[in-house]
Amino acid sequence: MAAPSDILAAWRFCAMALAEPGNESLELLQEQAHHPEWLAPALRELAALPLDVWQGEHTRLFIFPALCPPFASAYLEEGILNGHRAAALERFYGDLGLLPTGLPADYLGTICECAAFLWEQGRSEVLQGFCHDTLGDWLNRFLGDLAAQSELLFYRGLAQELADLVYTCLTPKLQA
Repeated sequence: MAAPSDILAAWRFCAMALAEPGNESLELLQEQAHHPEWLAPALRELAALPLDVWQGEHTRLFIFPALCPPFASAYLEEGILNGHRAAALERFYGDLGLLPTGLPADYLGTICECAAFLWEQGRSEVLQGFCHDTLGDWLNRFLGDLAAQSELLFYRGLAQELADLVYTCLTPKLQA
């Protein structure tokens, strides 16, 4: 099993990896504490590309035409964003004392940040329930779409990373 600090770093890495790439994104990824094996070749590929190509892939996958939108509502509510799942997550985050970030509550990056918070707080049982209840009914479809649709190693690696991370956090007897 991964070390507790590795799991925390992995959640934060995944949240950051879903963000829109900008001028500093490659450098920020290189500086992250979490460096899975797949990341080095993916970063070399990204470094060889013009930024607008990476941004275009991000847009194509996640924004328009959104081949794999990173929102629970998009998968569970026939493409509707900010649906029932988002409202339920807003309440859950509020119960944890987390303030709104301006990003949709059902955005996978927001969900990863919440998972990192729960892990950091040593609330592994809550995290297990959160992953099961929040991700169990749509994440596999999203990850399959991401792995199939991405033209970049980075996003295909991210799909596997998220699958492994969620599996780890759903494993019984998880210890923070």
